[in-house]
Amino acid sequence: MDKKIIPDISARQLKDLLMRVEETYGKEVLTPLQFEALADDILRRIGKLLSPTTLKRLWGYLKEAQAPRRSTLDVLARYCGWCDYEDFLKGNAPDIESGNVGTNVISADKNVKRGDRVRLMWPPSRICVIEYLGERKWKVIASEGTRLAPGDTFRCALIVSGEPLYLDNLVHGDDRPGVYVCGRKSGVTFSDRST
Repeated sequence: MDKKIIPDISARQLKDLLMRVEETYGKEVLTPLQFEALADDILRRIGKLLSPTTLKRLWGYLKEAQAPRRSTLDVLARYCGWCDYEDFLKGNAPDIESGNVGTNVISADKNVKRGDRVRLMWPPSRICVIEYLGERKWKVIASEGTRLAPGDTFRCALIVSGEPLYLDNLVHGDDRPGVYVCGRKSGVTFSDRST
């Protein structure tokens, strides 16, 4: 057996890695042209060549049963900011200094209006519902598992899915206004943008 092939990779591990690749790329990869563009982006960013055919196999676009090679998984992990695939499996945070933030973003100046609510989530089991008050100011409406409490207010211009969320001028009870970070290691996700 070729030792470079990883036959025991779980479907969940592969799905997690491919999801991170799409987050890094900034969109889902669904068509032959998108697989070609992703291969080009990988080459441009980290100087490693993966064929569009290899990418199609990994995403299940081609129905050929073939376990991925370790070198392929290493390239994808490096593309997302990890040292290699093993570093990804260990759960270490990716080592990214700069780059695009992706498309799942809420900008207080552009896509929310007064009264809109956002449900924030981050590990382990932290949930916070916030309401936009205008002028980049938010109010906590409900929370679970976090120090943030209903009635707290803060300023925040940008919420990026998968990135830490920094709350400026947080007013919490009788504490002096300060800065607070949600999802420092894992980042936050959000849903339920509605009035």
